[in-house]
Amino acid sequence: MLYLLLVVGVAYFYPTTLTIFVAFVSFLLLNYFFVEPTFTFQIAHVASLASLISFLVVALLITSLVKRLKHETDTSQRAFARAEFLRQLAEKLSHAETMDGMLQDCQQLLQNALGKPVHIITHDMLQQDQYALTTEQTSAIAWVQANGKPLGYGTGNWPDLDCWIVPFNRLSSHDPVVLVREVATLADDSQFDTLKLATEQIALSYQHVLQKQKTLVAEAQAREEAIKGALLASIAHDMRTPLTSILGAATTLNQRELTIDQQGMQHLTTLISSQAKHLARTTENILSLVRLESLSHDAIAMTLQSPEEIVGILANLYQYQSYMSPLSIRVQTPDLLIQANSDLVLLALTNLVENAIQANQAQDLALAPVEIIVEADDEHVCLRVCDSGIGFPDGFNTSNIKKFASTRSKGFGLGLSIVEAVAKLHHASLVFEKNQGQGAMVSLIFNQPKVDLQHVG
Repeated sequence: MLYLLLVVGVAYFYPTTLTIFVAFVSFLLLNYFFVEPTFTFQIAHVASLASLISFLVVALLITSLVKRLKHETDTSQRAFARAEFLRQLAEKLSHAETMDGMLQDCQQLLQNALGKPVHIITHDMLQQDQYALTTEQTSAIAWVQANGKPLGYGTGNWPDLDCWIVPFNRLSSHDPVVLVREVATLADDSQFDTLKLATEQIALSYQHVLQKQKTLVAEAQAREEAIKGALLASIAHDMRTPLTSILGAATTLNQRELTIDQQGMQHLTTLISSQAKHLARTTENILSLVRLESLSHDAIAMTLQSPEEIVGILANLYQYQSYMSPLSIRVQTPDLLIQANSDLVLLALTNLVENAIQANQAQDLALAPVEIIVEADDEHVCLRVCDSGIGFPDGFNTSNIKKFASTRSKGFGLGLSIVEAVAKLHHASLVFEKNQGQGAMVSLIFNQPKVDLQHVG
């Protein structure tokens, strides 16, 4: 039994020649130590000779069976590893969003599966020589891209090359290739088959992501063109009327043959003034929105600011405006601080107040106050602007804000877009609710900063 176990163990872990050698040596040792006469290679009985020969034959048969089992086991393990690798690759490809991320993930998976350095080389990488390729490898890649055939050890093309180069499905000579280095010592065809299957999958996904990116670029260009068209249409529609009014009033004032009384002259100058203010406000809103959309959170200076002071500055701006609803300021939680840029917060509040004034006027409630509320809870500071107008539709939120789209006869509809941009820059929330009585309540909700009062000031 020990003899058979020794042969089985050697047969499983070592080459066939060594296993046969061990079987014969063990046969001789059995004869020498255990068969009469002992300590000689002579055999006294025919039955002993038959037993020894039976042991040898059984050992050789077991060797053959064990070798076959070993081969089947190795084949099964390689098939399982290959299937698992292809499953992981398919999973990575199914979640691929960006080209660079997809290629990096696939490169790492291939490297782990093959145990060799792997590079997925694109046209840009080849131009920049990111992987320090030799002249021979660069020429080989150009040949693969031009002919669409794999190259290297065991492929029949440049067999002396110490690498594998496998092309993607060829759309152009600039398609990526998969380069596997240090393969001259590999004689396992299954690895090359795995590489070809993986490359085909990666190539299909590459084409899909490439097409997706082209589609996104086309959609972005279409949106940009649509925005430009909307902007031009809005400018043509919304600026022509006040410009016409200003031009008509100015022309009337310059006509000396016309007799205009004091009341008529005041009417014309008031018209010019109001229309000029409208144009100035519209232009400022467009410039503000363009500037805000070009900024990032890190690009603006933010310090600890008092919402009460910002609201106080806002009240001073509207103190002498006769055309507007009165401002009602209510500070429910005093001595608050927010991490903010005061100019941008003031810009947002100004646009909310302007919207509230127009909402009141649209309902013939010009004398109804626009209420500004400052309050807080344990984590947030809220600046709320309330009006008495018609209010927003149910379910209205930031996703409903559209640039260059307004429900009013005048205006670009940029006010809420500006407020939304300011909120994003401050990581604040913009919330639309119904007012307790009539109208809308728009809230800018900031995260309350953690302040060490001993170090403030």
